[in-house]
Amino acid sequence: MGVTRREFLRGISALSALAVFSDISKIARAAENSKPFNEGEVKYFKSTCKMCVNFCGIKVKVQNGVIRAIYPDEKRAPYFNWGNCPKGISGIWNTYNPYRLKKPLKRTNPKKGPNEDPGWVEISWEEAFNIVAEKLKQIRQSDPRKLVWHHGHGKYLLDDEWMKAFTAAFGTPNMVHRTTTCEAAKHVADEITWGGHEPLPDLEYCRYLINMGGNYFEADQWARWLDHATIEAKERGMKLVVVEPRLSNLAAKADEWVPIKPGKDVLFLLAMANVLISEGYVDREFLINYTNAPFLVGEDGKFLRDENGNPLVWDTVTNSAKPFVEGVKPALEGSYVIDGKAYRTAFQVLADYVRDITPESVAEECGIPAEQIRRIAKEFGENARIGSTIVIDGKELRYRPVCIYTFRGLAAKEHGAQNWRAGLIVMMLVGAIDAVGGFLLHKPGKTSYMEPSKAEYPPSRIDLKKSVFLPHATHDVAQQAMFSMLEPEKYGIDYEPEMQMFFATNRPFSTSNAEKQFEALAKTFNVVIDITMTETAWYADIVFPDRTYLEAYGYYGGRWTPHARHYTLHYPIVNVFNIPYQNLEIMFELAKRAGFYDEFLEKINEKFKFKNPKFEKGKDYDARAAFDILWRNKTGQPIEQGIRDGFYGKFVDVEERYLKGAEAKFKGPGKPKMHLYCEELIHSAEKVIDLMKKHENIKRVFEEWYETDNAEEEVKLRLSPIPRKEHAYPTPHKKAKDYPLYLITFKRMYRNQSGYCNINPILNQVAHDSDYNDVWIHPDTARRLKIDDGDKVVVESRVGKLVAIARLTEGIRPDTVAISYHYGHWSPGYPEWARKGSWVNKILEYHPDMVSGMNSFNDTKVRIYKA
Repeated sequence: MGVTRREFLRGISALSALAVFSDISKIARAAENSKPFNEGEVKYFKSTCKMCVNFCGIKVKVQNGVIRAIYPDEKRAPYFNWGNCPKGISGIWNTYNPYRLKKPLKRTNPKKGPNEDPGWVEISWEEAFNIVAEKLKQIRQSDPRKLVWHHGHGKYLLDDEWMKAFTAAFGTPNMVHRTTTCEAAKHVADEITWGGHEPLPDLEYCRYLINMGGNYFEADQWARWLDHATIEAKERGMKLVVVEPRLSNLAAKADEWVPIKPGKDVLFLLAMANVLISEGYVDREFLINYTNAPFLVGEDGKFLRDENGNPLVWDTVTNSAKPFVEGVKPALEGSYVIDGKAYRTAFQVLADYVRDITPESVAEECGIPAEQIRRIAKEFGENARIGSTIVIDGKELRYRPVCIYTFRGLAAKEHGAQNWRAGLIVMMLVGAIDAVGGFLLHKPGKTSYMEPSKAEYPPSRIDLKKSVFLPHATHDVAQQAMFSMLEPEKYGIDYEPEMQMFFATNRPFSTSNAEKQFEALAKTFNVVIDITMTETAWYADIVFPDRTYLEAYGYYGGRWTPHARHYTLHYPIVNVFNIPYQNLEIMFELAKRAGFYDEFLEKINEKFKFKNPKFEKGKDYDARAAFDILWRNKTGQPIEQGIRDGFYGKFVDVEERYLKGAEAKFKGPGKPKMHLYCEELIHSAEKVIDLMKKHENIKRVFEEWYETDNAEEEVKLRLSPIPRKEHAYPTPHKKAKDYPLYLITFKRMYRNQSGYCNINPILNQVAHDSDYNDVWIHPDTARRLKIDDGDKVVVESRVGKLVAIARLTEGIRPDTVAISYHYGHWSPGYPEWARKGSWVNKILEYHPDMVSGMNSFNDTKVRIYKA
């Protein structure tokens, strides 16, 4: 449009003009001629921020019908956030962004590519609805599986039960969320270990916290609680140890930064287990009563079971193998011969395996001195205070004030699930699970998570979720869907998608080997619902403009904390460009016109488990009516309460905090047990290998993913019941011999949900360099490569190369470089100033974690030279 960013920034200072004008030149002229602002009518609205996935409480100031500022909501502070981050307070600019999509667009050029002009024409909402509904009708009649629905941030704008209902009513299994581009490996490791996910450290009582790459002073799903809770804990005397290759904002606030070599976390944690066991820092009572550590394991790796399938332990009372029932006292250690066969307890299997994994044996590979690993392990064991109790509100509780925490940093790897399993095992050894000051579980005990996979083949879903390829991927495999669409027969899929719908996601831009991802969009009819012209929207056939979270209704269950639970709501405060429909209403309208509206309403009731009130067939609903039903079911309150307060919260008592998790679900004889040893993975591996022998293409996929000529051994390794040393060596670390530097990625505070932030001028002016990213290089490495600070450099991997700006810092290991993502946008629908930085995803290799389907963001190796 010929407007500089400076002119744009001057223009947005006149907010009253922004409410009227969408033309940038008019905004700039209004700023030049602006007069002193008249205070006028002032109102405040309580709502929920949706600039990221923390769902912080906000108080929105409105003057004369125009949003003027966003503040923290002081009433939300006792439950979650004490303040707002730069993204949160800048949310106003996304709503008043003149580059927003304002009317439906239709593509007139059938060719799709980054350099193709789509030939956009504005069309009416009526025409847009009819075009898309007709396409939906055709696909539903022929084969509903040929529709693939994607959402990312859309889950948090609405709650993805709405989308699950929409796709289920349509008849497609292909609804794909984004968890494998974030933290899925962590979730799956938790699920196969204790039957749930989303745990948190008990920071109010914790004394020693090891953080493995969960950088919540930058970004994390609990960042705005973890940040202030950690500082409070440190002020009370908690020691914070951060183990990661980069000096993140969290590491900068730690008592000790341990710059580990990328991918070697599992070695560090197994060495910790060695020290804890050899030094006697083992909570024997916890392991026996809460975990499967006493279960007897045969030479085939499977549990010894009775005729009813019950796993057996060695009973020290009768000196025989028995199920763990009342009166039985299981042995924790030991080897036993039963009916002529050798068995060991699961704990003994672990102890034997880690016996030689000493700090001294892994120090060089980890890049950490052995004495430092040993000291940290002993400090962890000492601070666990094994055997101690504490009385809170009259209840005597287990007290183990130590915890290990991670999020994406440790999980976003080819062996991410096994990496985090090692952390869970270390905490189980000292009994820190669901103890005061330890690692608090969240709704544990869902036994379906803890069973062998069905290893489905052929895959029903385009993303291969829970299939033979990714057997325990309980979360949608976001990055795989596009690859499967390019070659469905390769994976045994017997249909070829014809239509894709994207709601608030820039999916192909946001994952590994990203340029290839876009090739799949050239094959399908694409519909996008979003607020800006993302790269994905550039490949669309129809684009629906959406309202922002300050203009629309939306819900999410909030972020639980150890002391509280809360439900969050946002609702229309303004409607700057008079957009007539929000996301959910677009779904309602499409379902009506495509002929599955009543089925949609039925599925909504089913997915949300609505009881009273419920959706009624044949009745029209707008967003307010829909969210009134949801709010009443979730909170027991009318939507007017949610609009008044922006949330509904409650505090939890000691019993709910500490006694309804592991204590209720796992403790004692006759109950399920947490899996110190994941036997289910062995059974899953057997199914996978059996299918691989029958279907040659399965073997070929594994050989390609993991660059192996022994797919069977790779399956056994990846589906090992305990973490192994080999899990420290992902494919690029073994194969990219000519690429000497490890590449890791990270989030910056200023960028999240890329399409929402790159076009936000306030975020891009927060710091002198926040509108572009750079590549972190250690000065010693830079000197060796003859690179100076600020030089343009080429970063090259085995799958691509990019140009970046070198930033020299001692806050990175010499053998590692780091690049933040959410940069490098190329969509012509963005202004030039929003297209800065390097698109790191296009040079990241793709080797998914077989256990979880997690994308391997942090395993690529590169070489760097001057541009």
